[in-house]
Amino acid sequence: MMKITILAAYSFLLLMTLDLDTVLARELYWEKNHIELSGLTEAQVLGLETTINQLCSLEPGKLKINKKMYDRLSRFEELFGFPFNGKDLSHWLLTKIQSISYQNTWTVAVNQNQGSFMVGDFFFTKTTPLERLYALIHEARHSDDDGYEHVKCPKGFKFISSRQPEMDLEKEAACDPNDQGAYSFQAAFLFELFAYGIFDQGEAGLLYNSSILRVVPFK
Repeated sequence: MMKITILAAYSFLLLMTLDLDTVLARELYWEKNHIELSGLTEAQVLGLETTINQLCSLEPGKLKINKKMYDRLSRFEELFGFPFNGKDLSHWLLTKIQSISYQNTWTVAVNQNQGSFMVGDFFFTKTTPLERLYALIHEARHSDDDGYEHVKCPKGFKFISSRQPEMDLEKEAACDPNDQGAYSFQAAFLFELFAYGIFDQGEAGLLYNSSILRVVPFK
């Protein structure tokens, strides 16, 4: 009985130590990157960390598409300034974020003012891991230069928002006027996932098509 009690006490202390180490590591994680968190629950913070850790773990591997098509369509290194890999990409993302807050229930993620990210219920409850990744990549581009604001989609725009079926894109600022904005960065990221067969290749390909169609010169 005494041995069991001592073992249980030891296990409890070990668990507490591991929990403390985890908390300290997480605090240093956000502190290291000078990112202020506000209004987020513990579960939501864990969700964000899981998403960033997934991003960091991405590796290109072997191409799953024709090399000529890859060379023709890939724009990742041109846009991001480094070859596709999760470690550099997660660093790129974190340098674009000054703060992350939870203040609403109607959106996935918004970059309010060149680094002030706001996430909503959609981010945590109604998106896939892949959707969360490209949403953060998209919003990070809005931290650069003048913010690369979207413009209204062209009159007669024939495409839809599958995530927000009530939205008529023809009337929304949901397109980009050139190939340097957030949708181009989002598309470039998704194309690499499609090309290397990371996540579900079909989903990545469909999301790439949907993203590149928001870039007006390539409609």
